[in-house]
Amino acid sequence: MRLRLATRGSRLAWGQSSQVADRLRELGHEVELVRIVTHGDVTTAPLASLGGAGVFVGAVRAAVLAGEADFAVHSFKDLPTAPAGGLVLAAVPEREDPADALCTADGRGLADLPSGARVGTGSPRRAAQLLALRPDLEVVELRGNVETRLARVDADLDAVVLAAAGLNRLGLGDRISERFDPDTFVPAPAQGALALECRSDDDATRTALTTLDHPATRLAALAEREVLAGLAAGCAAPVAAHARVVDGRLLLAARVIATDGSRVLKVATSPAVADESAARAAGSLAARRLLADGAASLVQLGATKPLALAGKRVLLPTRTPAGLVELLTGAGAEVVEVLVTAQEALPLDSFRAALTAGFDWLVISSSATVDVLAEAGFGPAVLRPPGSRIAAVGPATAAALSTLGLTPDLVAHPGGGEALATLFPSGPGTVLLPGADRASVQPAAGLAAKGWDVRAVPIYRTVPRDLRADVVADWRAGRFDAFVVTAGSVARAAVASCGLPGPAVVAIGRPSAAASREVGLDVLAVAPTPDVAGLAEALAALS
Repeated sequence: MRLRLATRGSRLAWGQSSQVADRLRELGHEVELVRIVTHGDVTTAPLASLGGAGVFVGAVRAAVLAGEADFAVHSFKDLPTAPAGGLVLAAVPEREDPADALCTADGRGLADLPSGARVGTGSPRRAAQLLALRPDLEVVELRGNVETRLARVDADLDAVVLAAAGLNRLGLGDRISERFDPDTFVPAPAQGALALECRSDDDATRTALTTLDHPATRLAALAEREVLAGLAAGCAAPVAAHARVVDGRLLLAARVIATDGSRVLKVATSPAVADESAARAAGSLAARRLLADGAASLVQLGATKPLALAGKRVLLPTRTPAGLVELLTGAGAEVVEVLVTAQEALPLDSFRAALTAGFDWLVISSSATVDVLAEAGFGPAVLRPPGSRIAAVGPATAAALSTLGLTPDLVAHPGGGEALATLFPSGPGTVLLPGADRASVQPAAGLAAKGWDVRAVPIYRTVPRDLRADVVADWRAGRFDAFVVTAGSVARAAVASCGLPGPAVVAIGRPSAAASREVGLDVLAVAPTPDVAGLAEALAALS
């Protein structure tokens, strides 16, 4: 098979892509490398100021989507955590060394450097960990390719810190003076791993690339990246994660480090993992623990450019994504949380009948659905009979299912009905979809389009709650700068209680935005993904 591989033109990118091409050639494929120039390759600005590592990715992805190439090879740590429409992660080859490495001119290690030594790095994560170990060092901002950075050691710096994987792939492993233990000096999520992407509708290319997939590396990298996604963090936030699969368990270490190294938050977990959903759930749990420990107040999370919300008042309904409150307060905003709606269970006779009739997939579309099922006493044996599978509309719903002792077979990332329908396999078969009586048309419409017989069964209705008097007064007086709308029912209930006009809406997705406009609210911004990272990007409109 003839394959065209899109890659950046740097020596490292070209080298690692050539290694992938050689492996494919050994399997009988003809591979042509297509050189792509990105903005990140031609600017000398600090990486964090450019909007993140994704600055290297967009042009390469665009070439694949435009049909100029069949697939791309990325450094996995450079990929944004949000999925790219039209593309699929076809393979994650076996990982190179994930560690960070210190390079000096004379072979000295970190402990041997003199006080005040100048150490170069372009990574806030590396800088923070260096200062945590040696607060007496002077950390110097560094850009350029690997060779350019190493040349600084022989000029004006005492040392530089680089990824061991990059040095090894370039044949420069002998320049490593000290390899840092990745469980203590924790690397970037997915450091050392490669990601092979192709168009989601290109089955032939995907099949060819799948032969290079290394399951243990894929699970570890996905768990690490889920830490990053759960924290809504980017390359300007000192966040670190390292995982490895040992005897069926995922050993995961995650860190959030103050930029001056003065404080370090640590989480370590070792759950059993059998599939991608379990790996992602482990990373999501680690992120939630870090947030509970105060990660958002320790460092600026929320994408790669800091949120500046001092003096802003933001109205939030309950049931927002975990970490959003901490993100907003860490950015200086005053957050007012209020119960806008509640769930009222409906008679469950129809749902019980649907369970008895049998199904191939049970799709859970919200944590509210889980609450109703739990309250009614439904357990794993009933909800997942032999031969059936379970899907969750997002990580938060998957986490809620874990309280019932259920681990989903499929979880949409970052979440939402459209994302779930995209990831779902094609039918035929029967899908049982319990949920609200006024549920979104997705995912039912998307699953039906893929050949499934979708049986949507209402098991609860969302009812408006009377808002607190102080919230109503502040709404009518215009004392809220933004209102985060997480569902159409939230927008309808708020307007019913408070009237119009209302504060500017930041919507969690397009359906919520459309419902907000229908009831007369102005939409300021729509989150590109239905999670903390997406809301952080949308809330930047308030800065």
